[in-house]
Amino acid sequence: MLARLHKLNNPKKIVLVTFFFILVILIFKGKDFSLSEEEQLVIFTQTDLDETTLQLQGKKQIIDRAESELSQKRTEVLNKERENESQELETDEQKTKYQETKKEIYNAKQEIENKEFELEELLKVYNNEKKNLQIKTEIVQDEGKIDLVYSWAGILNDMTIRNRYNWELQFSLRSIHKYLPWINKIYILINTDTEPPYWLKENYPDGKIIILDRCELIDHPDYCPTYNSFAVYSVVHTIPGLSNKFILMDDDFFFNRPVGPEYMFTETGLPIVYQKFRKTPTYKSNDKLWNYIKTNGYPKWKYAKFTHIPMPLRRDLILKFDQNYPGYLDLVQSHYKKRYKKLTEEVSMIYYLYFSEKGWIKAPGQNKAKFFQTPKYHKDDITQEFETYYDIITGKKKITFNVNDSFSKNDEIYQKQRKVLWNFYNKLYPETPDYELPNPDHAKYS
Repeated sequence: MLARLHKLNNPKKIVLVTFFFILVILIFKGKDFSLSEEEQLVIFTQTDLDETTLQLQGKKQIIDRAESELSQKRTEVLNKERENESQELETDEQKTKYQETKKEIYNAKQEIENKEFELEELLKVYNNEKKNLQIKTEIVQDEGKIDLVYSWAGILNDMTIRNRYNWELQFSLRSIHKYLPWINKIYILINTDTEPPYWLKENYPDGKIIILDRCELIDHPDYCPTYNSFAVYSVVHTIPGLSNKFILMDDDFFFNRPVGPEYMFTETGLPIVYQKFRKTPTYKSNDKLWNYIKTNGYPKWKYAKFTHIPMPLRRDLILKFDQNYPGYLDLVQSHYKKRYKKLTEEVSMIYYLYFSEKGWIKAPGQNKAKFFQTPKYHKDDITQEFETYYDIITGKKKITFNVNDSFSKNDEIYQKQRKVLWNFYNKLYPETPDYELPNPDHAKYS
């Protein structure tokens, strides 16, 4: 370009050409070359619903016919068995015929067992597609609102340091109530053996906060209850009535200032992911899951170090992924009972990698998240420490923050730390929302 500019003797031409190139660079720098708005926004249509409904009707007819044939076959075998057992066995010929018939009955029963297994598998597919049809219907009928989903382990103070309850959910909800009033419904996913929060009113009048048993979303009863957060991530999009666009949060996230939906989604509805995607892995890959990824059409995907922040998602995009790669879901579900320690965030949030490959997300980078996270471990006396965190969070106008809660194992020290933490949260969120009951901890720690 510089060589060409030197050939231009007229200074005005040089200025014009330079201006033209700068203009072109500016235009194309911000240009989005991903899918068109229509493709981004519309994954499933009414036509898809109609086609799926017809397919399901056809499969239901096949299932009904197979069940009828099996029932008839069972009756025939049962009658034949009764008839055979009633035969007299006086001659060698009668005994031989009895044994031959008995063998035929055995083979027929084996055939019935095989047919029953095939029918069971067919029913699984049918029921899964029927459930997906309901999700698709809710997506097509979606009104454009945005829900929020918490995965909550419950109050487990008698468990490990990692699982001790320090009012995270209560004050995280207060931050949503204060700064994100546009959130439609809030779902709190708990285990069957977990008590709902003691400070939360039952049957809150406007139905905005909904407590939901995780096991209602998991098809395999043997996998419940589960404390594997990745298991919850794999079924969160199946929540009945969940909005198409939703935000997935852990209970230790907090908002610190007002933000609108545009912080989470673009005008065209794409999730905004505050990550930097790379061409090389950030984490050590897990063998089983990563091998599945490599052998099922994923090698072109980029990698990313995921910042631990609220995650905007879309039901239709996740459902599209599940339909294309059902083996991944089966693999994750097989580890429902335990926390899969080697499972990297790259794999657990594989949806984002898939969305990135398809051009279905916007990734402005980590810095624009304006996120703050406390260190993983704390001193015994955290008074000055949390005063500093308060100044950082409020002074620099951080949008979100996360409090790591690996506090002392010594109960006496821990109780002092809890008092500091209680006052820290109440200083940030002093107003008591009308969905809260009086918290007995107020008198103890204030």
